[in-house]
Amino acid sequence: MTTFAINTGVELSKTRRTAAFWITLAGAAFIPIIIFITYISRPDVFIKQLQPNVCVAHINHTWQGASIFLLPMYIILVTSLTVQIEYRNNTWKQVYTSPRRYADIYFSKFIVIHLLILGCFFCFNLFQLVSGYATAAINSNYAFFSTAVPWKVMLNDTSRLYVAILGITSIQYWLSLRLRNFIAPVGIGLALLITGLILNNWDKLYYYPYAYTILTYSRNRSGQEAVTGNYKLYSLAWFGIVLLLGFWDTVKRKERG
Repeated sequence: MTTFAINTGVELSKTRRTAAFWITLAGAAFIPIIIFITYISRPDVFIKQLQPNVCVAHINHTWQGASIFLLPMYIILVTSLTVQIEYRNNTWKQVYTSPRRYADIYFSKFIVIHLLILGCFFCFNLFQLVSGYATAAINSNYAFFSTAVPWKVMLNDTSRLYVAILGITSIQYWLSLRLRNFIAPVGIGLALLITGLILNNWDKLYYYPYAYTILTYSRNRSGQEAVTGNYKLYSLAWFGIVLLLGFWDTVKRKERG
């Protein structure tokens, strides 16, 4: 276990100053910055929209803006970028011939991807708080300073969305390991994501892993209430099944790297 933790740390250090690291920061900051600009530009609209609880409404507003497209797109990109570190440096063969077990290699890199994702979630929550308070500092009619931070709401939204992206992470990881070209897994992921947007009104959408972030905030076909429940279990099922299939494929593959 100690060796696995050390190897995971080494894998994480490889992402420093790479595109995967910078896209994590940029992805976390993008929507809060856009929301800040819209708040400052149109206080006549958003001061009313953020009532009665400005912090809760702001958190829901920012997460909804990110969850439908940008969050799953970030997952697709950061997964491919992390795996491409080895392909770009032509070091996969060296990794597989090192005195490490296949499970160590496979799962340590996958954990690094999730550490980056969790880092993005943390930074996103931080930036959305900063954007709210920065708005109130410029326009005091936004009552952020007089409203308590809804930590429970933030944790709930973050955990729901994290569960929603689990299925995508395992699918994209397998694709990225299987396909040497960076564009191929990104293109397939983007096509599957757009398909999920097209199928938004399908009553069986909870079977489709690339739509789970959409279901977290969207409404069902009747437009009356939020879709909840099954998609979380299906996301966990996709996550576990595809992750293990990907590992089995890695072990059985004749040519690696």
